[in-house]
Amino acid sequence: MFTHNRPGIDLNGSWKFCPDPMLRSRQQKWWLNRPRKNTTFPCWDVEGLWDIQVPGTWKTQFEELKWYDGLAVYYREFPNEFPKEENEEWFLCFDGIVYEAEVYLNGLLAGQHEYGYSPFHLRVTDAIRQHNQLFVLVDNTLSENRVPGIRFDWNNDGGIINSVKLIRVPRNYINNFKVETSLSENFVNIDVSVELASADNSATEMVTVDIPGLGLKKRLEVKAGREQMFEFSLERSNIILWNTEEPKLYKIELSTRHEKISDDVGFREIRTKNRRILLNGNPIRLYGVGVHSEFKGSGRTATVAGIREMVSRAKDLGVNFLRCAHYPYAEIFGREMDKAGLLWWEEVPAYWLENMGEDHQIRKACGMMRETIKRDWNRASLIFWSVSNECCYRDPDNFRKNNYKYWFTVVPMVKELDSSRLVTCAEAHNMMASKPVWNPDQADEFRPVGGNEIITNGHPCGWYHLFDVLAGNMYQDIGKSKPAYTQYVSMLKKFNKPIMLSEFGARSLQGAVDDENSYGSENRHCRIICEAYQAFAELPELTGYCPWCLVDIRTPIQWRWFNQGKGLFRYGFLDENWQPKKVYSTLKQKIKSLKLIMHEIDEKVINESDIK
Repeated sequence: MFTHNRPGIDLNGSWKFCPDPMLRSRQQKWWLNRPRKNTTFPCWDVEGLWDIQVPGTWKTQFEELKWYDGLAVYYREFPNEFPKEENEEWFLCFDGIVYEAEVYLNGLLAGQHEYGYSPFHLRVTDAIRQHNQLFVLVDNTLSENRVPGIRFDWNNDGGIINSVKLIRVPRNYINNFKVETSLSENFVNIDVSVELASADNSATEMVTVDIPGLGLKKRLEVKAGREQMFEFSLERSNIILWNTEEPKLYKIELSTRHEKISDDVGFREIRTKNRRILLNGNPIRLYGVGVHSEFKGSGRTATVAGIREMVSRAKDLGVNFLRCAHYPYAEIFGREMDKAGLLWWEEVPAYWLENMGEDHQIRKACGMMRETIKRDWNRASLIFWSVSNECCYRDPDNFRKNNYKYWFTVVPMVKELDSSRLVTCAEAHNMMASKPVWNPDQADEFRPVGGNEIITNGHPCGWYHLFDVLAGNMYQDIGKSKPAYTQYVSMLKKFNKPIMLSEFGARSLQGAVDDENSYGSENRHCRIICEAYQAFAELPELTGYCPWCLVDIRTPIQWRWFNQGKGLFRYGFLDENWQPKKVYSTLKQKIKSLKLIMHEIDEKVINESDIK
């Protein structure tokens, strides 16, 4: 559902809150029983609850809940000052909760959402009143039967982590629209697919699509529950295509006799040709860096100020691409990327899961992916849908125990929903040895390569053909980057697709000045980054490079000396306070050098017939 700038009530701000590890709220049905003075039950009242800011996570707002996973209760009262009208609908819109949510409005169950991070919308037309009480029960308990499961490399920030609002729409309303751009010779083709929703399946509305900055306008009848295509075409000289150097956005307006909605969108084409990625028909290399939705003071909750600081750091490094891990981000993130001219990918947290091939897990991941696609499919900066990260599990003696059912389900779904972007996953390196023996207990030790063993394709060939771009995470020790990355490229070249490294790097503690052989030292971190980029300079077949990662992040997964007992992952080029480590300047210089080398190679090697 398209929610941006629609009329309604902003529910961000101060809420009441409490952790509920003993599940008392469910036992006593707090949403039904308003507490009375001088009574024992139910065990709550407004004065006894804490104050919490929404959006946000309890883990950054309360020191005593820094590592708390479990049930929590959110409560808010709010007035509705809109006059009640018969021909209208009301929806509660959540841009992301971690993890599971139960929502009660005025004592009625509005709905449940069984997976985290992605947006969801609940119809509350029959429950809305002039004065309202809203309960949201949030449960972020770790479970092997969730996506992600019981272990992953970011903090499990529970809560209403993204924005909340109540929106008001007419009975027949524009539910969503999708913009797709394609190029043909000297023309730009813009297709706008419009979906009308209504409680009356026979309803129709005349819908106008207007792009005033381009002089394009069309009016067509749209039937409820159907999609109607609005097709436009104009000469390339009459439009500025969105690109990283000039991220031009145009206002698009959609209207009926009852409403008008609008958005700022960029028009661009992203596709592949052989081993190259093409942006608006021109080959582009992705000089990237990995990031988490991790911001100073707010954790997983994105703020405009936090996003802009991330953008500033990324551009200072010289990157044009953010490899965003490992879950859907807030809606505001994509809008800021559109303005900044930074390309990015978005992912669902199918991550380190042995059981990703089971139906219940597939359903959760596909649901999360579907909701995210329908929210972000008009963001010009977003060029990749990534369906998993390091989620391979292989029993060489029993193919059916592998996770392939997930990939062969989710990729066709993604391509059917949105054919205007590239589909990938961070898995192409996994299972590369001739005798793959990886299992989940080994965490991320994926490559049992030794002696004279030759790296070979570990997945079935049909798996590689699913994806538009082949990406892999490969961490190498000192002296091993060149042979490993060379073998990786050699292994994948036969598929004639773009190849990229979605993660590589090392860990370091700022100020740790031990020698290069000391794990956790800044000198070792610098050496590994230098060797990686030296290898890339001799591998023009690679089209993307994403070192991991921009900032040290919170996660209670490692407790080594360089973590300082803080529950931090020290892969960052900035520390947890966003201060540069020694490796930051090293990376900046290596990206600059690689750009110069690749530009010279591309000028010599690539001709028009290769890319058109």
